[in-house]
Amino acid sequence: MGCRGERFFEGDHDLDEASEISEDAGIELYHYELDEPDAKHPMGGKGLEATRSRLNNGILNGLFETYLTQAEKKFFYGRELRLVHTAVLAMRVGATIEPKYMEMLRAAYKKIKVAPKYSWPLSDTGFRGPMKEQFEISLKHYKNYGTPYDFFAPRCKGPGCDKANDELKEEAKLQKCGKCKEISYCSRECQKAHWSKHRKECKTPEQRKAEEEARWAGRSFIGLNV
Repeated sequence: MGCRGERFFEGDHDLDEASEISEDAGIELYHYELDEPDAKHPMGGKGLEATRSRLNNGILNGLFETYLTQAEKKFFYGRELRLVHTAVLAMRVGATIEPKYMEMLRAAYKKIKVAPKYSWPLSDTGFRGPMKEQFEISLKHYKNYGTPYDFFAPRCKGPGCDKANDELKEEAKLQKCGKCKEISYCSRECQKAHWSKHRKECKTPEQRKAEEEARWAGRSFIGLNV
């Protein structure tokens, strides 16, 4: 099962989950952008507003209730991850998640075991550390009244900050770490507070590339989900 990254929808399983949830919803939830050639097809993209409206009209609540009551064997990676994926798809279009389901989600994701980046298929839970971090932050910052949430927006890594550019004071912008070019901060204070943790993993793009190439050097076959 292929993975291009460790965040939501960067792996084949996530996309399979999105497809199954879309079928249950009766409307395309991942590729929701309006696609004129496919718009007349029941599962063609209907656009952001139409998709959000459909979810808010009882479909989202129905999905949560269905997944909460279905037998565990219905889910390849478990009930909790299906609920999390459903919430992520809903947040992307700004659908309203009722308080009782938000409370349920705050407990559900904590039950999912985080799998290492390189996992054997039989021990892979489908849930990576970066996904857990994305979801935890979304539970704190999701406005839940019609505003789509961007799971891939850069956010400050300062402890307890998590701010995106649109949440900073006027004219303030996130700045990337000068060495790794990956981690962003909203201020020197946040960078300093996070440095004791980040210094252990801060590597230049060239160093990361070299390590990845060395990992796979000489391996003709590997049965890992990556």
